[in-house]
Amino acid sequence: MASYVYLIRNGDLYNIGFTNNLERTRIDLRPGELVSFLITEKPEPLIRNLRKIYVDNRLPGSDYYRLANSQVNECRSLLEVDGVNNYFQPFFKGPTLFIFFISTWLLLTYMIIEFAVEPILTRFS
Repeated sequence: MASYVYLIRNGDLYNIGFTNNLERTRIDLRPGELVSFLITEKPEPLIRNLRKIYVDNRLPGSDYYRLANSQVNECRSLLEVDGVNNYFQPFFKGPTLFIFFISTWLLLTYMIIEFAVEPILTRFS
């Protein structure tokens, strides 16, 4: 059954969630205004990713978020443009990306020296 992943604005707060009945949710969250929504068969991965992206903006104990205009536009684009295919995040980011890059660089350098340079140098000695 198709579900709706939605972004509803209520004043300066935004509600990110999913439902099977969008009209009923709009009535329940009145006077909120529907900003964007996406119809999908599997809403859980997308909603989980959206909530993870905006976890720092979440109001404790609720589904409401205090989002900046750029974040609202980003969320809208995730829902409207290509929401189902666009919810994957990079595997490495931040310090993990840096450590992975340095480790890979050192490993490749070692392999080049060991298997390319070392045989040439041993041939001439």
